[in-house]
Amino acid sequence: MALILPRFVVLPLAVRFAMLYKLKREDRMPKATKTGETTVAEYMAPDVRSIHVDKSLKDACRMFRKWNVGSLLVDDGRRYIGIITERDLCRKAVAQEMDPAVTPVKACMTKSVISIEDDEPIVEAVKLMREKGVRHLAVTEDNTIIGMLSISDLLRYYSGVR
Repeated sequence: MALILPRFVVLPLAVRFAMLYKLKREDRMPKATKTGETTVAEYMAPDVRSIHVDKSLKDACRMFRKWNVGSLLVDDGRRYIGIITERDLCRKAVAQEMDPAVTPVKACMTKSVISIEDDEPIVEAVKLMREKGVRHLAVTEDNTIIGMLSISDLLRYYSGVR
């Protein structure tokens, strides 16, 4: 049985904005660096996944599994205030025997979000990750987060796999 949709479907504003933003990003060519190096934008994940600061660690784990990601930006409903990673869960929640069903994300999140501009060379991202001891960077364009770069993205770059 085929599903017949009306010719004009009203989509929620957030969905329409996301579709428009994605189209705008795809229409543009990747920014080239002054030396022609590969940029962060070419290897970043364009999906920005987040969780509310008051959600439980169990909810965060479900989101990690659902979206197959290793980090989530943490928001307070207005802005990003931190990041939580699988590593944070292991080193903070499990090691301190916190109950994931009742412990809020804010108890384990890292409060600073380290970011890099999308037009930076990928080598600069490697240096920044090493210097800060992190495995995930928020990618920004004009100080707005537009994606995430993880250590697995760097592995794709260095292995030559797209």
